[in-house]
Amino acid sequence: MELQALSVGCLEPGTETSQRFVLSAYDAVEAVLENLQKIRELRRQETGDIRGRLPANEEDLLRAAIIFTGAGLDATLKQLIRDALPRLLETSEQAQAKFEAFAREELGTAEIADARAIARYLTSANPRDRLIEDYIYALTGSSLQSAEEVQKTAAALGIDDPKLRKRINGLRDLFVARNEISHELDLQRPERQGDRARRSRPISGTKTLCHEGLEVGQLIINAAGLQLAI
Repeated sequence: MELQALSVGCLEPGTETSQRFVLSAYDAVEAVLENLQKIRELRRQETGDIRGRLPANEEDLLRAAIIFTGAGLDATLKQLIRDALPRLLETSEQAQAKFEAFAREELGTAEIADARAIARYLTSANPRDRLIEDYIYALTGSSLQSAEEVQKTAAALGIDDPKLRKRINGLRDLFVARNEISHELDLQRPERQGDRARRSRPISGTKTLCHEGLEVGQLIINAAGLQLAI
């Protein structure tokens, strides 16, 4: 029932807190799976056989593991944005380009300029710092609920590694499961006699989703750390 270990973490200044977050999320998910294992061992002792579909209480622990994974990835990447993005804007051309795109949208075009926004920035003590604060808030103000939003976060951090961006795309199943659980409690309308009222969650599939979600978070931290070290 153990969760596969994550890649070695990054210790570059600017990643410390996000590194603690992803490891804490990993520990929380692993603890849920350990509790599931204990419950299954007790059931084995009582019944002698635990083959077949999981009972509802055991599947609920798998659902909790998925929710913990999504929350941990969300908290990790938001903290990384807060801690690392200001420095990355000084060194990463891609991060700077995304920031400039945000600034254009925030301030308006030459044809339709936002006079209030422009005045707010110009009258602040440091217009660039104020704009960076608003950019960080725009990136962290709502929860990450899709692989596309994780891609946006990676792009903002100046990460363009094709292999990592492909793995981020692979998180779609995790976010589908996370949203089905958090928004619908996995409830579904039974189509045939014997169908369950809730979606089934297998152990192996859940472990794969959880590990990949946290591993991608770790890899994003490491990629940002490499850029901070330049």
